[in-house]
Amino acid sequence: MDNIAYKPEPQLKRYWNLLSFIFFLLIALVLFTIMLFTKEYLLLLILITPFVLNEIFYLWYIAAFFKSLEYRIERDGVKAKKGVFWRKKTAVPYHKITNIDITQGPLQRLFGLSSLHIQTAGVAGPEGSRAELLMYGMHDCDAIKELIMSHIQMPDSDLRQKPIAQTIDNGIFQAILEELTQIRKKMENN
Repeated sequence: MDNIAYKPEPQLKRYWNLLSFIFFLLIALVLFTIMLFTKEYLLLLILITPFVLNEIFYLWYIAAFFKSLEYRIERDGVKAKKGVFWRKKTAVPYHKITNIDITQGPLQRLFGLSSLHIQTAGVAGPEGSRAELLMYGMHDCDAIKELIMSHIQMPDSDLRQKPIAQTIDNGIFQAILEELTQIRKKMENN
């Protein structure tokens, strides 16, 4: 099977920018209210300047982070690349996947976006609290989930399709049994 690359939908950047703008407006409203009661315009300018600079930086960061996001469905597993300052590459082999969730909040629904959460065995914390790999800003998560599930269910994709006893030579089991029998006899004699 060929590698399939996915990039998040462009609406994801708009969605993140909207959240950033809403947060900025709430802070500006609080600072403006303080200014109304104190009549200190210099204080308002001093207080709002870091937030304006932070918003400008955050808008740049959103664009750079969005550009760095890439997801791949490959023959051996699902892979993701992301990061602006610290690059992170995540690979989840199909035989480790235990659950795939699709989430979509009310604002995400307005933008036609959802996120795919790929979970593996052994992830710490309450169930569903953290996914091993997150695919942000995807449009048709159901189709992506089905594609991943088809790789998981492929007969050649991993050893889960065969019982473990069929994958190991029976001679090994016989040798283990003989060794255990000898150990038991020695322990009984002592």
